Amino acid sequence: MARHLLYVQTEASRMPSVLGVMEDQGVHPLVLRSSEDQLYLVVPVDTAEADQLLTLLKPVLGPEDWMALDTPAWTFPEPEAAEREEPTPAEELESDLDQAARLTPWFAFLTVASATIAFAGLVRDDPLLVLASMIIAPLMGPLMALGFGLLWRHRRLTLQAGLTAAAGAGLAWAAAWLLARAFAAVVPIEPGTQLVARSTPNLFDLALALVTGAVGAYSYIRGQGQTLVGVMVAIALLPPLVASGVFSAIGWAGPATGAFYLALVNAAALLFTAAVGYAVRFRLTVRRLWPLALLLAVLALLLWWSQQAGFWTVHP
Repeated sequence: MARHLLYVQTEASRMPSVLGVMEDQGVHPLVLRSSEDQLYLVVPVDTAEADQLLTLLKPVLGPEDWMALDTPAWTFPEPEAAEREEPTPAEELESDLDQAARLTPWFAFLTVASATIAFAGLVRDDPLLVLASMIIAPLMGPLMALGFGLLWRHRRLTLQAGLTAAAGAGLAWAAAWLLARAFAAVVPIEPGTQLVARSTPNLFDLALALVTGAVGAYSYIRGQGQTLVGVMVAIALLPPLVASGVFSAIGWAGPATGAFYLALVNAAALLFTAAVGYAVRFRLTVRRLWPLALLLAVLALLLWWSQQAGFWTVHP
């Protein structure tokens, strides 16, 4: 709210009339005497009051021998601005995750590009190429946002992040399938160590995903190390998805299902521990997460059973 200082100089004989007008308006001026017959008044008023007061004073001051000067004095913040609260850490984190959860052309491009590089690394049995694909894979943001949305029961963020994560997984799988079909039409694909490793789910991969989810949540809370953690998240998800697409394209149903199941279990583990990390940071009860914990327990049990039974076999 802006304030003004209104300076009024007039004859001393007009002082009673001038003060009367100001008193009627609820204004209390500082009266200074510059000479025997001259008065000098300093009046603090609001912006709107300044024009109104001058209009009322003109008939009293007369046609001449007076002077008024209106200058800005100081500014107060508007009540709405003064009462506006700073965003909480949870609100700031939600804003960051909301940006990370959006399905954009750039997200789609990076997903397809990383899947292409991962395909080359898996087919050529080159671990360095597989690792290189993780650096640009953008899968961390949607999953961390989905874990946050599930914890806070934020429907819009949960749906947005879930759709983006599903779209990313679908794009990676589809890109690998198309590339494998095209490649196999020219040169037969023989699964090497890198492909086989992603087609046989095991509890070690689950443990890695659990740790990665917690570290991912912590990196978003701290706002640091997201690139490195993003590589860890991609390691848990992208190679299994690409391997599933490759095996499906060449007609190996068992390994294709195993690789896809590995990606599914890893995603559930990432979501669960990410949500637990947020719950610990913001002191929320983890009882909100029992459906996700139950799902993870069932998936882990099935993973253990399938591993013991040798369910996932690498053969056409």
